[in-house]
Parts: sequence; C-alpha cells; structure tokens
Amino acid sequence: MRIVDVRATPVTVPLKRPLRWSFGVEVTTTRTIVELITDEGLVGIGETRGGDEIVRAIELHRDLFIGLDPLEVGRITRRFSVFRMTSEQLALVGAAKLAGTAVEMACWDLVGKILGKRCGDLWGGIERERIEFAAYVFYRYASTTEVGDGDRAENAADHADELFDLYGFRDIKFKNGVLTPEEEIRSVRLMRERLAGRLRYLRIDPNAVWSVETSIRVLNELADYDLEFCEDPTWGIEGMSLVRQRTPVPLATNMCCVTFEQIPLAVRTRALDVILGDVHFWGGPSSVLQLAKVCETFNIGMSLHSDRELGISTAAVLHVAAAEPMVSHSIDTHLIEQADDIITVPFEFRDGRLDVPTGPGLGVEIDQDKLRFYHEYHREHGEASEFADAMQADFRAKFPKF
Repeated sequence: MRIVDVRATPVTVPLKRPLRWSFGVEVTTTRTIVELITDEGLVGIGETRGGDEIVRAIELHRDLFIGLDPLEVGRITRRFSVFRMTSEQLALVGAAKLAGTAVEMACWDLVGKILGKRCGDLWGGIERERIEFAAYVFYRYASTTEVGDGDRAENAADHADELFDLYGFRDIKFKNGVLTPEEEIRSVRLMRERLAGRLRYLRIDPNAVWSVETSIRVLNELADYDLEFCEDPTWGIEGMSLVRQRTPVPLATNMCCVTFEQIPLAVRTRALDVILGDVHFWGGPSSVLQLAKVCETFNIGMSLHSDRELGISTAAVLHVAAAEPMVSHSIDTHLIEQADDIITVPFEFRDGRLDVPTGPGLGVEIDQDKLRFYHEYHREHGEASEFADAMQADFRAKFPKF
C-alpha cells in the first residue's frame, strides 16, 4: 500500500462564548484537517493546530510522505523531525512540526484501519476505556458585543458551577492571569466554597504572565486551598526554578519545556513537577509516548494539554491516555466550549469522562458537510475571526439539521 495523495483543509469553528486568557480573548479555533489517500482507497485522517500556514507546509513537504507505505509511519515521522532540526527557514519550522503531527496522526489512523486495531492498542495496549478530564474554567464574556461581568471573580466560579452541574467533573483547571491576583485568589476561594464536597483537585494556569515575585506571593497565599499544581506561573525554566524553590505548590508546564532538549535543564534546576504533553506541540503521538518514558525516568508527573482541538485530535488524545499509564492527572479539554465539531458522532461527556473510540484507527470519521462549511467560513473570516456569534447564527440557518 502507498500514500498517493493528501487533502489538507483549514477550518475555523466558533466557541460558544468568548473566553479570556492572559494573551487576550478566544472566540474561535482554527485547525487543519488532513486526509491521506492510499492507492487502495483507504483514507486516514489527522488534525493539527493552525490553518493556511499548515496547508502550505504540507504541500511544500509532500515528498516526505507521498509514495510511502503508511506502515512506515516511523520513517515519515523521522523525516519531519530531521527537517525541523536542519532547516534554516525558521519561519517554516513551527508549521512543519505541526504539519508532521497531522500527517503522523493520519498514518496511525491508516495503520489501525489496515490491521483492524485501535490506535491505543498500537501504542502499547488500551488499559482503560474511559478517560477523566478536568473542567476547563475561564472568565467569559456573554458574547463578542456583551462583556457582562467578565471582570469579577464570580464569573469564573459561575462557569465552574455550570460545568460541574452539566457534565459531572471532579477536577478544575482554572485559566487565570487575567484579573488582579487578589481577584483571582477570590475566584479560587469561591470555587472551593461553592463546590465543597464535589471538587477534588484544582489547578491554575496564568500562562507565565506573573513575575517571579508575584508568583511566589500568590502561590503561597493559595497554598491553603490545596492546589494540585500551578501551570506556568512565570516565564522560562530559570524563573520556574526560582518560584519552585520558594513555594510548596507543585509546578507544571506547557510553555517552558516543550522539546526534549529542554528537559535536562528543567530536571537539573528542579523547575517543575509535571509536564503537560501535547500531541501537536511535541510533534505527534509518538513524541508524547516518548515523553512519557522520559517523565517516568525522572519521576516527573504527566498530563495532556488542550489547545482547542476538535474531535480528531481529541480521539488521538484519548488513545494516548488509554495506553500510557504515566498520564496520571486528569486531562485538559476545550471541547465543551466549542460550538460544533467536524466528526460524524461528536464526543459526549458523562461523569467528567469520555469513552475511548471503539473503531479501528482513531475510531472517528469526518462529517464532510461540516468540513466544507467550516472551511468556507475560514476562507471568509480567517483565523482570528471576531464574528463567533454571527458564525453560529449563519451555521444554524444554513444547516438546521445539525
């Protein structure tokens, strides 16, 4: 069998409500959906972060995978890795890395379909059929034109209440670094008070916007609220190390340590306790599975990161978590906040968990009508669309059956 063609389709999907974080306000997610076509008519699917630049990178590097057997997924992954390390076109390195992620994911989907095996079984064996997630709590706006009470501690606590009531979560990841530290401390206190008896673990993520001094002060104040960990309170490995020396709160990262060459320094400086692997940022499922072994070697905790992925990447995350016991913390997910998906059977949370897909490969399929619709919206509005409300209304008008 040989890969003979590829379709790379950028899509932009709105979020239900604008979500605030330390870098601004999120209203949409933009992803590239990859379909690898074989000479025997099988199609493997993958997904990655980003849009038009990913499509360009895939087209530029077709020679890395076209003509190869999808069972040679290791060779294809290495080819993208070698490009990343040797290319002088630095502007393309990030896009090539993310493009390679989607191609690798689609190859594994093909391998699973060829062999009649689920990806999790190809990656070591599925040990659990249901995976637990943390409620991803934000400060939110009512819409792009109604900011409402998004500047108050109660806003995030209300979001936490909603997610626990609707989906049965036990843990919270609180995206903060938005309001003053004092108001955000009040948000944590409100969540603990309102969800007493229901809330197990609570973690926070200010996305590295606090100084070392602020990080130490705030985390020491929050120590009484039994934080599971704080993800990236300040910038860089050295800054994280300084904070970790002076606070009892464990530190996690998806920012200061995102490549294998950064791990030795992070370990030597004792900068972190948990790494959040990401099937896109780390370069694909194989890299995340490799990361798990490194974390096991150095006794570092591990969870999985979310960056507004749609259903295809969510399936990949589920298979990784099902097969890798080092994923010992509940997983992040934006999935609930997205207004729609591009797979035929969207995932549904029960008791804060998702079922691992049962079909071969990734176990999900593309809804081609939705793929075309959200691709067209991407072409009209681009990646940083400010029209989430209009997008949702337009979608409901054009596709009432959804």
